[in-house]
Amino acid sequence: MRLPWLALTLLAGTALGQQMRFVRDEPLPIRQNGKYGYIDHRGRVVIKPQFYWAGDFEDGTAEACVCGRLVSIDRTGRVVPHRFPLAGQPLVPYRKNDKTGFVDAGGQFRIPPRFEEALWFSDGLAAVKIGDKWGFIDASGNVVIAPRFDDAFYFYGDLGVAELDGRSVLIDRKGDVVTAFDGIAWLAEGRASIGKDSAYEVIDFAGRVIVPPIYQDIREFNGGLAVAENGSGKWGYIDREGNVRIPFRFDQADSFHGKLAAVRTGTTTGFIDRQGRMAFTLRFVVSAGFVYGDVAQFRTGHHPNDFGYVNESGKVIWGPDAEDPYEERGEWTDEGKAKSCEGVPESVRREIASFPDVP
Repeated sequence: MRLPWLALTLLAGTALGQQMRFVRDEPLPIRQNGKYGYIDHRGRVVIKPQFYWAGDFEDGTAEACVCGRLVSIDRTGRVVPHRFPLAGQPLVPYRKNDKTGFVDAGGQFRIPPRFEEALWFSDGLAAVKIGDKWGFIDASGNVVIAPRFDDAFYFYGDLGVAELDGRSVLIDRKGDVVTAFDGIAWLAEGRASIGKDSAYEVIDFAGRVIVPPIYQDIREFNGGLAVAENGSGKWGYIDREGNVRIPFRFDQADSFHGKLAAVRTGTTTGFIDRQGRMAFTLRFVVSAGFVYGDVAQFRTGHHPNDFGYVNESGKVIWGPDAEDPYEERGEWTDEGKAKSCEGVPESVRREIASFPDVP
């Protein structure tokens, strides 16, 4: 089973295997009475709930399921032909006839489907499987790191993550092994936090040890700080040189996204600033933090009606009594396809029928 090279954040429940792709001023998805719509970052509805399923906005459009078709919607809610959200990447992987290639926003193959598997581009390189081994290509489709790895994941700057001979390894952009590690690697800001013998250390991208393996866990650096656990069950924050900047006093803590980070002490949850001061308290079970820039998701329980958005000042702009727009819907079942056409005007149905098929 393939595992992401970046783990789930402690409080977030948001996979970081791909780079964060959210944009500050894009509309935010909501769900009401089973229908998807969008709010702005003040909590005002800007696209009324009307879609059976719809995703995050990226590059000005969002994917949606309408009348059993995968389409896109613009910021006004108008249905337009499907565009692949590139999210700042040159191309995205797409599978056809049991092979994977890379397409542009319009769905045209720019790198033919000739790979067994492929991942997204990250810092100019994409992991691809050729035969039974993994290597890396550039945005022109040229193999720049020969396929010799048992598995491969993403690059961040000058380091990438792969598996070789049963070990997890960090590699440079020539494909040479920099170091082996255990467990998870977190790469950011010229630092790699890696597991070593049941502890974590920090190295720079040249492989030099910056922080010896004295912590039970260290996550990725963001704005010069990384959350760490010191073996006592308490979490705090260290800087890029290993100095403790926020003491180890939290029962749970997440990485900083922007100015704030999600924490829990006892039964109190909330967000701290970069000096370790509580910016505001908020009851939640999980929060992805401020990956949207000035707005964070949070959930107050597992089910039902537990999803909301909060802004940086601590004002809840949506929920938490709203339905979760990230809940799986089964939109491509026959029932889902039929429901996706309910309430859609005939003129829109005809327009969608004229759209080209998604490649």
